[in-house]
Amino acid sequence: MGLGASVAGFFLIFLSVPLSYGLHRWRRGEDAETFEQFLGSKTSYFALVAIAALWLIPYGLFVLVPFVFLLSIVSPAGRIDWKEYRNERLIALFIVFLMLGLSGLMPCDQPRSPEEWGEPFAKENPYAPAWPASEQFTWILVDDLDASNFEVVQSLRIRTPHQFGIFSQVESSVAISSFLGLENERMRQAIDIVDERVSFIRIDSDEFKLEQRGDAQEHTFRPSSGDVKMNVWVYDCLATSGTNSDGTKIGEVVIAGVSGWGGVLDLVVIVRPVFHDGLATDPFAETLVSIWIDSVV
Repeated sequence: MGLGASVAGFFLIFLSVPLSYGLHRWRRGEDAETFEQFLGSKTSYFALVAIAALWLIPYGLFVLVPFVFLLSIVSPAGRIDWKEYRNERLIALFIVFLMLGLSGLMPCDQPRSPEEWGEPFAKENPYAPAWPASEQFTWILVDDLDASNFEVVQSLRIRTPHQFGIFSQVESSVAISSFLGLENERMRQAIDIVDERVSFIRIDSDEFKLEQRGDAQEHTFRPSSGDVKMNVWVYDCLATSGTNSDGTKIGEVVIAGVSGWGGVLDLVVIVRPVFHDGLATDPFAETLVSIWIDSVV
């Protein structure tokens, strides 16, 4: 399902320009321009190349849109074309973004699920946004010797409609999620679990924030399949419902990911309470991430 859905999602976007031309012909009838000309001289072909570049350009849409727009207005001829073909271009842009939105709703395969972690505590997240599409498993991993020493682990497979290639795919997705605050919604399920197990402070999953601790750091993980260098993001998780205006630290969050072609990536999110032993001895949760890397769907 995953590969077929990814291909279908891309062709939805790729067909945006032909669909725009079909609408142009329907509107203009006998006065319609040729496909090559209806957005400006050869602009329709340039648009198709730009859409295909979503497979190659890091950060995808967020680099291509400003770049293409600047190219189209940097010259006097380009500005004239915008005046002459403004309506057709705006319609084409609307259809492209509409198809991008639809491609983000294509279903995903199940996420990575290591056998060592057993059956997931949950196989869905009621707080997860409907867009982009995703699948998520959640585990509660408890130390056999100390029940208070636990971790909440989330394995996600998520659509990345802004790009279909693997180049900086994890980095762009984490950056976009942080900018839009999407990770907070997904984290609410984990915060509820932590709240059930931590007695010294009440944690409202509506009132918490994540503060990133510096930039992403490259770390070499050592799964059984061989060393893997990956960027890792570490966040302080702060409860904001108490008297401390800056928030009270209740734990740390580790995020790492594996890129995938076709606009889908895998993420692992590890939440550990502030008193967890691993915060000092294993700050990047290397043991858990290595097991997750080794797992296959």
